[in-house]
Amino acid sequence: MPEMHRPHKVYSLQSVSWGLYDLANTIFSMNVVSLYFALWVVEDLGGDDLMVAAARSSAMLLIAVTMPFLGALSDFSGKRKPLILLFTIICVGFTAVLAFDASLIVYLLFFGIAVFGFQAGLVFYNALLPDVSPPGKEGKVSGMGVALGYVGSIAGMLAIRPFVGTGAEFSRQAAFLPTAVLFLIFAIPLFLFVKEKRIVEKRPMPPVKELFLQPYRIFKSSSGFPSVRRFLIGRFFVVEAMETVISFMAVFVVFVGGFNQKRTVAAGMDEVMFFMVIATVFAVIGSFIWGIAADRIGAAKALKLCVLLWVVTLFIALVNPLKELFWLVGPLAGIGLGGVWTTDRAWLINTVPLERRAEFFGLYALSGRLAAVIGPLLWGISVRFGEPLGDFKYRIAVGTIFLLMLIGYLILLRLPPEGRDV
Repeated sequence: MPEMHRPHKVYSLQSVSWGLYDLANTIFSMNVVSLYFALWVVEDLGGDDLMVAAARSSAMLLIAVTMPFLGALSDFSGKRKPLILLFTIICVGFTAVLAFDASLIVYLLFFGIAVFGFQAGLVFYNALLPDVSPPGKEGKVSGMGVALGYVGSIAGMLAIRPFVGTGAEFSRQAAFLPTAVLFLIFAIPLFLFVKEKRIVEKRPMPPVKELFLQPYRIFKSSSGFPSVRRFLIGRFFVVEAMETVISFMAVFVVFVGGFNQKRTVAAGMDEVMFFMVIATVFAVIGSFIWGIAADRIGAAKALKLCVLLWVVTLFIALVNPLKELFWLVGPLAGIGLGGVWTTDRAWLINTVPLERRAEFFGLYALSGRLAAVIGPLLWGISVRFGEPLGDFKYRIAVGTIFLLMLIGYLILLRLPPEGRDV
């Protein structure tokens, strides 16, 4: 966008409207993906973790496969907002219909489509960032979006609570329709107030075959950047573990920690919701702490320490016999979650050449999507094979995730300081 058409203030109507979309879609991510859907399937519908994992992983695999095409479509059309609107409607619509009577298979299909819509919308939402931020202030505007996303996590949980009810009136299914409505309401400002480029420079649409071969060719050409390869491989294992925690933390604390979604403990929140709110608050704190640490000791050291914290956290969750100790696991996981997103991007930005930054961030995003496919599936398979062991099967699943995080840490342990490639 020509600078004369870009906002001059960091916190303009355009940038705040853009950031509110982050708040909107995080309400879906927290309420549906993390808090209610998996427990609804496992506890209320007679399904299991592997079914949930298969539905989400299928959606993430489809996103990973179609990402090059979606990105090229965005460049070819020169328009992001119509595509964001399309995928937002898909996510909102299929979230809303989860509130109505259907079979388990249909619910899983609808959930997978909603996740696909959510993830596809993000591809074009992120591409709008240069349009809504002043030149050189993209980081601050992006940070505002992340902050509003955390606000959405907490506000969304609290807003949904009256619909879910307590005791005999408790219904996880009642969370889905109001979640869809909230997503739509807070997404509206983006469509009303964000202005796209007035001068559209369309790029030609490459052959489809070339689009799908591009990630492989970029990775192959990265042989001259061994530390970047090490980073991408190590991060793949780390994100596998983190995406699984995001999907199944609520299930774990219910079946292993003994938490209860029908019991109110504070400010109208049940035990599981209160646990998730605390973890989210510490994720915000962790983002700031690790940001400061990355500036002072370097992004590489900060990332290694952050992943080590994750290893310790998952080990505590694996062996912990006491419900009280789970109140330590939540904050530690939150701090680690905010930290990885903060430190790994900083390392990559300051290591890869400017002219290849877009390529490597494409691989960065693709590896994250693929990790979100495999990690939840490993959890679901572990739970399925551990079925004869009762709730101990969830400790086996956590053990699997612990090993993934440990492998990631050992790979990243040899990561050089940012700016160096050895």
